[in-house]
This record gives sequence, C-alpha cells and structure tokens, in this order.
Amino acid sequence: MPSEAEVRVLDQLVFRFGQLQDALGHRVLPTVLKITGDWRDDETFVDKLNRAEKLKLLPSAQEWQMLRELRNQSAHEYPDQPEVLMQNLQRLHGAVPALERGLDAVMAFVRGRFGV
Repeated sequence: MPSEAEVRVLDQLVFRFGQLQDALGHRVLPTVLKITGDWRDDETFVDKLNRAEKLKLLPSAQEWQMLRELRNQSAHEYPDQPEVLMQNLQRLHGAVPALERGLDAVMAFVRGRFGV
C-alpha cells in the first residue's frame, strides 16, 4: 500500500499532466491556429491536430490524441480495480516525455513564428 506522501505525488502527477495537456490542447493550440489563420471552425479536432502537426506546432497528431485519451482515462478513479489504476498511472508516467515534446514544439513554434 502506498504511503500518504506517495499518494499525494501520484495525485499531483495526474492533476498536472491533465492540466498541461488540457491547457495546450484546448487553449494554446486553438489560439495559435487562429492567430496564424489555420483554424477552421468546420473541421474536426483530429483535422486540427493534423494541421498543427503539418505546421510543426505538434510533433505528432497521433501522439497528441494518445495523450488526450490518457488524460481522460486518468481522470477516472478505479477504487475497486487497483490493477487498472496502477496500469493507468504507469502509462501516464511513461507519457510525460511525449507531453514535454508537445510543450517544447509549441514553444519553439511560437518563438520562431512570433519572436516571443
């Protein structure tokens, strides 16, 4: 059984991963695509991710979809299924570098395109 401190760390991992993925996917990417004129209201979110990948705003649309699914899965608790919870936490921990690559790509794009 994990200690109280370990549970707090895992809670923060889930929370912060979700917050960053959500902020990038629902606020930053749409804003940048709108500023560059590459936003289309009539497109699906997948189409927008593919456009972001083509612009090098994201390293991989497919990877970003996986991060989004992982965030959604991690938001659910499985108190009666600890093996599912552990599996989700391990996947989430393993996906942190992919989330960091997404953040780095967005930052590099903004710096290069807008000098910010």
